[in-house]
Order: sequence, then structure tokens, then C-alpha cells
Amino acid sequence: MATTAGAWPGPAREGPGPDAEPAVLERELTEAVLAGAEYSDVLRALLRATGRHVRLLSAEGVPLAATDGGAGVPAAVADGVLAGVAGPVVDTLDGLRATALPVRAGTTVAGVLLTVGADDPRVRALARAAFTALLIGTVRAGDDSAGVSAQHTPADVVAALRSGAVSRSVCVAAAGLGIDPQRPPAGAVLHYSGSRLRAWSTALAWLEHPLQQEGRTAWTVVPDEAVLTRLQSRLRLMTGDESADHVVAASGSRPDSPGGLARSFAEAERLLGLARAQHVPLLTFESCGVVQVLLPLPRARLEAYAETHLGPIRQRPELMATLRAWLAERGSRQSVSELLHLHRNSVGYRVGQIKNLLGTDPLLPAASAELHLALTALDLLAADDRQMRGDDEPVPAGR
Repeated sequence: MATTAGAWPGPAREGPGPDAEPAVLERELTEAVLAGAEYSDVLRALLRATGRHVRLLSAEGVPLAATDGGAGVPAAVADGVLAGVAGPVVDTLDGLRATALPVRAGTTVAGVLLTVGADDPRVRALARAAFTALLIGTVRAGDDSAGVSAQHTPADVVAALRSGAVSRSVCVAAAGLGIDPQRPPAGAVLHYSGSRLRAWSTALAWLEHPLQQEGRTAWTVVPDEAVLTRLQSRLRLMTGDESADHVVAASGSRPDSPGGLARSFAEAERLLGLARAQHVPLLTFESCGVVQVLLPLPRARLEAYAETHLGPIRQRPELMATLRAWLAERGSRQSVSELLHLHRNSVGYRVGQIKNLLGTDPLLPAASAELHLALTALDLLAADDRQMRGDDEPVPAGR
């Protein structure tokens, strides 16, 4: 769309005034653009309606049209606004404070709309009323933003979402894959431990779901647990592997912005390690209970917590295995005896040692909760270690 001034089409040649309502303004601006109005006409109408100077910037932050001839914003700022990870209040390159709004719909991107001055809800509402008109103008001008998605394969998009490098073009490509950047799904990861690697790769290729594969592991995004379960089931069926445990899946929390997907993927990877250590086929952020508290913690904090609550027995594998079984079987000596292939008296002797060394009864509610959490912290640490080593072997349960 050209940026030169043009007459306001239609009977109301001066355009909407300062008393305009957003719904009325949107209708009038849309009708004006359909009748031939330019970007500059729309911005002047916004100036009259809001009392604020207005600037339309490209995806790189460069002014396409402005009512005051002012400057834009750094490219990184514009990119962040379009990706939903920056704004609405920004500083322009000519030193003014402004409210920045992304003007986009699906794969069509008109740019960033700035209203100069302090943030104000009414001004924002009036500015949003211009979105339809600006997007129509973009399509009419043959803007090539909708073609940006061709630059990125589905694997590229997932890789970018994993890394947190969410550019405007990635958001456009993601939208083309059905991923709404304004309501991002959760990061998810699937791992195959069977022997049919060729069948695994073929199955992933046939999923018709955006993903990134590296050997036995594949990353993707899912809106909920039902979709992840369905993907897992299809992969099990398509690999033809007899063991249902050979495809393990996990997903992180739902982020509130595209940039938050990197955290969601990190959560999913940690939960995958925990699922494999605990021989659980599927583990999601929503279903992992108190583990949610541990996921954001760095190694040092996890180590300290585990040492505080398990230190006296941590280097005694037989006592660690007994404690896990004792907690899992809720103090049933017979069940633990059968699980660990021990005589009942041996179980009683080990439990007595655990109580003496830890200074508490593991079955007391408070102690049980702390010990469960400490054991899970060890599982997370073990999973992190395995990921760093690239080790595909199971983690010993008694660590």
C-alpha cells in the first residue's frame, strides 16, 4: 500500500472525530480502505480520534507511515512486539514513549502500530479498531508477509520455539502450521528406546504433525494431554514394537507467550527423564503433582535438598532401594519383601536402619512428603546427568 496522502473517501471526508467509538471507527476505517484510502489516511483518522500521533512500522521497526514524521523502534523491539514478548510500552528511536501493538492476523502481518504518548486503554481500543483496515491494505498491496512461512520447515519452527529465538517470521510460519503464537501450546518430547530406529523415523515422518527429530528423540507442541497421548499411541502402532514402554512422552506447562515455550520444552525434557527413570510411559506438567515445584530449580538446589533429607543413606544403595519400596508400598513388609526378593526380617532390619539414620519414621505424613520429594530430586538429577552424557540406558532405581 502506498504511503502518500490521499483524500478521505466517502461522505464523511474529514473522517472520525475525537468522540468516535471503537466499533464505529473500525467500520468507517474499513469502508474507507475498501474505497481506496491509504495507510496515511487511516493514521490521520486515528490522530483525530485519539488525539495522539500515530506511526505504522514495518516488521523491522522502520516507519511505513506516520502523522508526525517520527522515527521507529529497534528491529529487536519490533520483532518482540510482533512475537508477543515485548510491549505494549516502548521507547522510539527519537526518544518518545509510545504504545506498540502488533497488527497481524494469521499469516498476514501489517506491522507494528505506535500511538505516541502514555499508555491509555481507550487509545489502545481505538488503535485496535484500525487493525482490519490496515490488514486489508496489506493484502491489497501484495505484501509478502504471508509467504514468510515458506522460509521455515516445521522442524525449523519447532527448533526455534525450543531455543526461544521466536522471530516474526517464525511466528508467521508457526501460524501457518496451526500454532497460535498468541495462545501457545505446550512443549512436548517423545523418546524411543526400541530397536526399530528406521520404523521410528518413518513413523515420525507420517505423523503430519510439526516436529523436530534428533535420533531417538522428537520434539513437538501439543495443546493438551489428549493430543500427546494420541501421538504416542500412533507411534507405538506404527513402529510395531511389542513393548509399550519403548515410546515415552512428556509435556511442559502452557506458556503465556511464544517466548515462554523454551521453558515449557525444558520442563518437558526434565519430565521425560523422570518418566523414564520411574518407568512411567507418559508424564505431563499438569499430572506431575509436587514435581512442578522442583522443575525450575537448578542442580545445586536439588542436590542440597536431597542431601538434607537423604544424606545419611544416600550412599547405601540397599537402603535407598528399600526406602523407595517402603514408601511405594506404604509400609507393607510383605509387599516390600516380594518386590525386593528379601526375607521379611531383612526388610524390617533395613527399615530400622533407615529410621535410625534419618532420625524419623518415613511413613509419618510430613516425613513421607519430604522423602518423596527428595527421591524425585535425585531422579531429576540422574535424568539431567544421563542427558548430558547422551546415555540411553535406564537409570538405576536405587540411586
